[in-house]
Amino acid sequence: MKVTVFDLRKNVNSESFVKAVEDHYKKMDGTTEVIIYNSMDTELKNCIGCWSCWWRTPGKCALNDEGYKLNKDYIDSDEVVLLFRTANGFIDGKGKTFLDRLIQHYLPYIKIRKGECGHLKRYDKYPVINFYFDKDGLSTEEAKVIKDYLVRTAYHFHSPCKEVLHENERVRFINAEAAKPMGEVLAEEVNERKASGKWVIYNGSPRGNGSNSKLIIEKIIAGMYEKGIADIEVRNLINVKEHKAWAENFGSAENNLFVFPLYVHAMPGSVMKFFEQLKPINNKAVHMAFLVQSGFPETSQSYYLRPYLELITKRLGVSFDGTIIKGGVEGIQMKPDKANQEFFAQLETIGRTYADKGIMDLALKKEYEKSEYLSKGAQFIFSLFSLTGLTNFYWDYNLKKNGAYKNRFAKPYME
Repeated sequence: MKVTVFDLRKNVNSESFVKAVEDHYKKMDGTTEVIIYNSMDTELKNCIGCWSCWWRTPGKCALNDEGYKLNKDYIDSDEVVLLFRTANGFIDGKGKTFLDRLIQHYLPYIKIRKGECGHLKRYDKYPVINFYFDKDGLSTEEAKVIKDYLVRTAYHFHSPCKEVLHENERVRFINAEAAKPMGEVLAEEVNERKASGKWVIYNGSPRGNGSNSKLIIEKIIAGMYEKGIADIEVRNLINVKEHKAWAENFGSAENNLFVFPLYVHAMPGSVMKFFEQLKPINNKAVHMAFLVQSGFPETSQSYYLRPYLELITKRLGVSFDGTIIKGGVEGIQMKPDKANQEFFAQLETIGRTYADKGIMDLALKKEYEKSEYLSKGAQFIFSLFSLTGLTNFYWDYNLKKNGAYKNRFAKPYME
C-alpha cells in the first residue's frame, strides 16, 4: 500500500503529528510506503481557470510549479492524508488552492448523481481521502461547515473519506459520513436599510477581466447607477499583491459585495487568501454581501459554502446583507445578447435593490433557489442528450480546436 501525506499547514511545526500518522500506517502494515510532503513542499500557484487541463493538455495542469510531482503521488496512492490549516473559520487559501488544482484529475464531461451534476472519472481509481483540520479558535458551527465541506468534496472527487483525529500524540481515523449542508444561519437577520457611503465590489474570479463575474458586476453596477450610486470601486482579487492593503482598509468602505464563481464547492483559493487576511472590525456600519455563480445549473452545489459566507460576517463583526446563488452561468459569453437579456435584467435588479434597500434581492434569491436540484424532467432530457453526444459538444468542440481531442481521456499521472 502507498500513502502520501500532504501537510498543507504553513508555519506549523507538526513533526510529531506527521510522525504519528506515519506510525499509524506502519503498524497496520510494515510494508506500507509513506511519502510525506511538508508545508514547504506544497506551495502551489492559484488555479487560473484556464481549463487547459480539460481542453489543451487533458488531465495535466498548465501551471509551472511543483504540482506535477504532488499530483503524481496523489493519483498513485491508495490513501492520502490532507492536513489543513484554518483561517477565519474555513480551511485557509493554501489548502483551498490545493483542492482547486485537483480538478485536473477529472473529465469535463458530466454525469447526474442524485439530481446533481458531477464530473466523470479520468482515472480508474482514486485514493481514500483522510483529512484533518485545525479546530483551535473555531466555533461549533464553523467546524461543522468545514467538515461537511471536505466530505462533500471527497464525494465529488469519487473518493471514500475519513476524518483524522489527533489526541494525546496519537491519531485515530473515523469514517466521515456525508451530511446535508448547514442551513442559512443569519438570513433572518438581514434587514432593509438606508444604504450610504462607499461601495466596493470584489471580483473573485481567477479569470479577472475576462470572466463571467466581470460581466455580472457590470450589470449590477448599471442597476446601482440608476439609483444614483456613483462611489463604486471594483477590485480584482487576482491582484494578490493588493490583498494586504485592501484587507487593512476593509472597514473604510461601508458596502462590500463579493462576486465569484464556485470552485470545488467553495470560493476560489485566491478569494480565501484574501478572506484570511481580514481582521475583526466589530462595526455593524460595515456590510458584506455575496453573489456566487456556477456553471452547474443546480444551486445545491453552492450550499456547502453558503453558511460560511454568513459566519465570516459574524466573525468579523460586520453586518450581513445576504447571499444570492445563481447556477447555470457558464457559457453566457458565448450566447447572443438576446439569450442573456433576462439574466442581465435580473442582475440590474440586484444592483437597484442593493442600492435602494441595502440588501440582496430576496425575490430573485428565492427564484434562483427553486432550481436546488435538477428536476426529474431535466434529468430525463439530459440522459437523452447524453445518448446523442450533445452534452459533450462544448468540450469536444474546444478539444478539437486545440488539437487535443484524441487525448481527451489521457491519464498523464499514470504514464
